[in-house]
Amino acid sequence: MSSGKNISDKIFDRAPSGEIITDADFVVIGTGPSGATAAKVLTDAGHQVAMIEEGRWVKGEEFDGSSFTAQKKCYRELGTIAAMGKNMIPIIQGRCVGGGSVINAAIIWRLPEDVFERWLTEFKVGEALAWKDLEKAFEALESDLHVKPVSPEVMGRNNALLLEGANKLGLESRIIPRNERGCQGLAQCTSGCPINAKQTTALTYVPWAMEKGARLYLSCRAHRIQVEQGRAKAVLARFEDPLTGEPRGKLTVHARKGIVVCATPIQTPCLLWRSGIGRSSGQLGRHFTGHPGAGLICIYPDEVRLWEGATQGWDSEHFRKDWKVKFEALGMHPDLLTSRIPGIGAEFKKNVLDAGRMGNVGCAIVCQAEGRVKPLGKSAQISYGLGAEDVFNLRRGLKKIAEIMVAAGAESLVPNIYGLPWKIGKDELKLLDEAPLDPKCYTLVMTH
Repeated sequence: MSSGKNISDKIFDRAPSGEIITDADFVVIGTGPSGATAAKVLTDAGHQVAMIEEGRWVKGEEFDGSSFTAQKKCYRELGTIAAMGKNMIPIIQGRCVGGGSVINAAIIWRLPEDVFERWLTEFKVGEALAWKDLEKAFEALESDLHVKPVSPEVMGRNNALLLEGANKLGLESRIIPRNERGCQGLAQCTSGCPINAKQTTALTYVPWAMEKGARLYLSCRAHRIQVEQGRAKAVLARFEDPLTGEPRGKLTVHARKGIVVCATPIQTPCLLWRSGIGRSSGQLGRHFTGHPGAGLICIYPDEVRLWEGATQGWDSEHFRKDWKVKFEALGMHPDLLTSRIPGIGAEFKKNVLDAGRMGNVGCAIVCQAEGRVKPLGKSAQISYGLGAEDVFNLRRGLKKIAEIMVAAGAESLVPNIYGLPWKIGKDELKLLDEAPLDPKCYTLVMTH
């Protein structure tokens, strides 16, 4: 948490005279996990830093548990940005001070060493990165952000049952380490933590950087990087109301030493494109990858109450290397859960009565597919589609999740797969082996 030192004089959300022209050693675009960390490290090293953030600084007291409130205030395009391909995949991105750290589920997961080995062989990063240096960085992050496993008192039944089911099947799984301080198990991570327990970068690295002199320009969209003689020299930005688009003046920040672009794999190539940087390579915006996933709901004999406990407190990477899938529990409040419950009219009303007994797990895929990002006005056009191997891995991952749920006592499952019954019994899991391999048959979302 911030020490409380006054930082209000370092925050700007408009240009009263029409334009602000200033300078800094480094300009950092974006205040999510990467941008805020860069700003903190640079200020620690004695550099003068200017941070530019497109969204607002949303305080904990503004969160009311409503998904719509969070989508309106913190999500990019109200959560409607999507990748288009064989099917439409919503992409969840934060647009606020703290970025995705404000609306994620507080999972802190160290880079697996086998992934780093792949970086060494495929991307030749050995001269730039050493594993021992990464380990030091992991330790610093975990200390700064108060990372620890979910405590038993806020675990929640969804997470506890999945741990039990995985143990019965002899599958490797764990209680998730999260960056939180004083979590009360409100299951509101994705709609904003109202008690400031989740240690987002809006509570940590952003104010810490400002206490050491960094300035923050928020509600401010960076629209171009000015390049002179092959060197990035300045960021040209515009203050705008994040909701209405109302203009509030211009901002120009000249960078004496460098510009750090941390605007996500979607907004970063769009900004570079508008700036004329990297176009000639023919690679700008290509090779977009992600971890789309689908969820599986089950119905237990007793109450689970997905809206109580840690939003995500259990996961398993047992099949990550061989099947390229990772399982993650996901709690949610009724306003979001009901969107996953099938039926209309009287049938929907009947199905909703089972909401209190439902459990939920997501299956994230390490996709082999690649897509492309191009600017589209202020937004982005994202082309992306799962390949046959990706869908096959997803299907067998969902089948294994079903087995874990049944081992934990689930009586039936709601697969949300077109071509299957809306509900299948615990003795009908073989139906999942027959699910279509067409990606259009799965309800997918991308959060990584």
